[in-house]
Amino acid sequence: MLFKEIIGQQKVKQKLLGLVRDDRSPHALMLFGPPGTGKLALAIAMAQYLACGDRQEADSCGKCPSCVKFGKLVHPDLHFVVPVLKTGSSTAPPISDDYAEVWRETLLADFYVTENQWYEALGAENKQGIINVKESESIIRKLGFKPYESDYRMIVIWLPEKMNQPAANKLLKLIEEPPAKTLILMVSEHTYRILPTILSRTQLLHVPPLSDSMIRDGLIQHENSDQQLIEDAVNRANGNFSLALQTLRRDENELNHFELFTQLMRLCYARDIISINQWVESVSVLGRERQKQLIDYSLQLLRENFMLHLENSTLNYMSKKEAEFSARFSPFIHVGNVHALAEGFTLAGNHIEANGNPRIVLMDLSIGIIRLLMQKAPVTG
Repeated sequence: MLFKEIIGQQKVKQKLLGLVRDDRSPHALMLFGPPGTGKLALAIAMAQYLACGDRQEADSCGKCPSCVKFGKLVHPDLHFVVPVLKTGSSTAPPISDDYAEVWRETLLADFYVTENQWYEALGAENKQGIINVKESESIIRKLGFKPYESDYRMIVIWLPEKMNQPAANKLLKLIEEPPAKTLILMVSEHTYRILPTILSRTQLLHVPPLSDSMIRDGLIQHENSDQQLIEDAVNRANGNFSLALQTLRRDENELNHFELFTQLMRLCYARDIISINQWVESVSVLGRERQKQLIDYSLQLLRENFMLHLENSTLNYMSKKEAEFSARFSPFIHVGNVHALAEGFTLAGNHIEANGNPRIVLMDLSIGIIRLLMQKAPVTG
């Protein structure tokens, strides 16, 4: 991965390049920020630049043996740690090495891969990926070896917030005092979920959302689509290139989420309990990850409708289809109910993530929506 292949993030790129050029690379660096900003790609590009045999002023050469191996993600001194889960009949705790080939294929297909896309590649339906203590033991063992080809041992930990507490505690000493010539790169979207003792041992570097123009240029480079589709993707992205790509590619799950959300809102407005129960039954048989994705999507569209109700269209990030629905729906999302609606969806998502019964969770959510949609917007004057 070359820096020039990553969309935008010029300030972050210059920071990472300067750290390597000035020989000031920290032993542990945390790239953090919202999804779809290129954090993982930036981490890999920094590792490649560090190992490049013919380093240029602003990028790796892309041609030396080290860069060729980085291009295939097979460099022997580059290791990945990702959240994984048990599949098949194995009873042993899984580690990233068990899925190394799947990870390489997934990442090479899209360096802006999302957590949900990774779980789908693993065939996950109702399970949550974690980084367990066995993984920490594997990390310690790998970083105890001498580098094979480069001067550095390099490890990229994607989504360190997925570490359970035993795994995080196991790594504390290593992160604080790693072997010489070691680079630990962490890529996080939710730093508040990481143990403070881990955060305090890393140098933090924020990776901000991408601008609309950056996303537009990136989509034109990546995809062959007409201008209207690109503009829909840019409007929905809100700085998230992964979301823009999903919109542009008309991801089947994304379209299904729109249909499910609009159907539930119409049924709740009509107070059609029998049809709502049928909706709950149809959604409850989906995998847990799909249910979480639907909750996240619903929260996003509620936010867009509230902004539209406030007549602040400059802060709207919707596709044409979503905008057409929201033109009719937004009057019902107002200051009197939007906070309670958001809390209801958020609580439902938390319960689903905690393995709550989806039928009970979703029916309770639906009853709450009926009550909240009946509320009139408060009179201001």
